[in-house]
Amino acid sequence: MTSLLAPAYELTLGSTLWTSQVAALRVSLNRAPLVDTLSVRLPASAVLDAQVGDPVSLVLDSGEQRDTVFSGAIDSIRRGFDMIRVGALNAGGALARYRPAVTYEQISAGTVVRNLAGDAGAGAGDVADGVTLAFYVADPSRTAWEHVARVAGWSGALARVSSDNQIEVSVLDATQAELALLHGRELISIDAQRVDSALDSWVIAGEGGAGDSSAPEALRPSTDFFAGNRPSGPGLRDRWRFEPALRTASAAGTASAALRRQYTASREPGRLQAFLQPKLRAGTVFEIQELPDALVGGPVWAAGVDHVLHEAGARTSVRFYKGGDAFDPAALLGSLAGALGGLL
Repeated sequence: MTSLLAPAYELTLGSTLWTSQVAALRVSLNRAPLVDTLSVRLPASAVLDAQVGDPVSLVLDSGEQRDTVFSGAIDSIRRGFDMIRVGALNAGGALARYRPAVTYEQISAGTVVRNLAGDAGAGAGDVADGVTLAFYVADPSRTAWEHVARVAGWSGALARVSSDNQIEVSVLDATQAELALLHGRELISIDAQRVDSALDSWVIAGEGGAGDSSAPEALRPSTDFFAGNRPSGPGLRDRWRFEPALRTASAAGTASAALRRQYTASREPGRLQAFLQPKLRAGTVFEIQELPDALVGGPVWAAGVDHVLHEAGARTSVRFYKGGDAFDPAALLGSLAGALGGLL
């Protein structure tokens, strides 16, 4: 005789642990600049002592997997005749509230992230150094979380908040799956697409064109950023972008290669719904086994994940993109070498 899986949760609001009474909860886990959110519905008669600003944590248990999926703080409490609604944000929300006005000199993208996190009162975990910048102006036209997404993107990295509420920035290696979903067991539905590739190339041009960020010419505008080796475009199928903050050929080459691989991945997007999978979060690389031949099983990587529990059951929804060789960090470096061949 087989037993049915019984999803469970451990929700801490302030100093109180909840393992029952929750009418519904949803946690949305995203990559920067989108913000992670947790929303909880409790009966109006529930005794809720927590206040705005109190700590929150959520552990989900599918019956096979158990993991902490969210840590943060209460952002809002709404009370009505029929329901209490609690909303929570994590470190991404703290950076999204902060509009900095600060200039850095001779700094890595990773150090920009760590500094902005510290200024916003958020912790920083594993943060890749990324590209080196002669200077970076974190101006108030963007939130700190948007600045994090921007400099991480130049480095070909993904920024997110970990389950223990730390800012993480890492170059995604989507060649090997971290976990697998099985068609007919965990998977409920899937919708995968293949979209026409309307562009052949991405080129980012900086303003300095120096060989090193500390060189004097890194601070001077260049009349020929490509040093006589101008690539194709801009045109119908060749997209160019100007980023004045990128003052070296190597930084611009990295950013160009990062855009190319992100665009390639976006040509094969998809969505799926599965029975509760607590280990899935933005940036997780996974595969789907035993799919029909017309559907590609991966590896793919999660761009956003929603975990939902309510009276109808427990589900995980995932927005994903193609992984594979295009998301091998070594391939990114190879693309960089090719780009630099025309820039140096």
